[in-house]
Amino acid sequence: MARKGTYYLGRVLKLGTLDQRKLIAALKEPVSIEYRESSWTFIDVIERDYGGVKYVFGRLSKYKPKGEVIIVDTQKRTEETQLEPNLRMASSPFLYIPEHSGIAFLNVYNHIEQKVFINRFCSIVEETHGRFFVDCDIEMVTDLRTFAAKLSSLDGIYQVKAKVSPPNPLFGPLWEDLKDYLIDRNTDRLHINEESPASQPLNTDLPRHVERASMQTEDEPYVTKSSLPIGDAAILMAADGYGHGLVRGKCGDEVIIIKTAETVKNFSYDKDPEPVELFEKVKSLFDEIKNKRHLEH
Repeated sequence: MARKGTYYLGRVLKLGTLDQRKLIAALKEPVSIEYRESSWTFIDVIERDYGGVKYVFGRLSKYKPKGEVIIVDTQKRTEETQLEPNLRMASSPFLYIPEHSGIAFLNVYNHIEQKVFINRFCSIVEETHGRFFVDCDIEMVTDLRTFAAKLSSLDGIYQVKAKVSPPNPLFGPLWEDLKDYLIDRNTDRLHINEESPASQPLNTDLPRHVERASMQTEDEPYVTKSSLPIGDAAILMAADGYGHGLVRGKCGDEVIIIKTAETVKNFSYDKDPEPVELFEKVKSLFDEIKNKRHLEH
């Protein structure tokens, strides 16, 4: 029976001069980077077209350039240390779908967990291009139903904070005006931080907007009469994978902080997957997100 693991869904943000071509080139012909006593690179990378949709499969590999293994010397009846160059420690399969800027990757406990994967993946891409005006980031896609449930527990919201980047290639109608603003201003990143006075909460309907957005179907989108306030729009934009944000509120006397990156869309799948089968699974999930959230080109 195949062993299962948890895969997370995110979007690869390509900033500066980094574009789709440069990203895929870095995946296929990466450099190795060092972090503490380990080295990292991409291995087993393939680029394929399946049903008219391109995807890239590979593995983020963690290895020791000067590894050691313990062997048994049956003649001396002793254990001895043997040098083993480039000893693999762990690897995380990933699959990237350019038309969604979407990525899925395996969480490898104690070795390649969510933050580690993002940091090493992006560092390899940037180092491959000499860090010459290229900037790579991965932002997670939020599970809106879980996020909405957490927001609904708050008696009031006292801070809304987000960092967002222009989407490529999809955008959400609920935050379309904010997307247009970023593009018109030629902005790579926008930081928003709204805080209310200590005695009064912010005037926001964010919990209702997130709840209604989470209840959308392919046939019934959530449509607002006017544009969302910039802070609310930024949180929804981050939840769709184009940034990250947090909401600080209160439930009674308790202060609660809810982050978009803590309620990540994920799924269980084989730890050693067949690339095309993983592609079919990941594409179906990103298609569902696109259709239910009514993301558009």
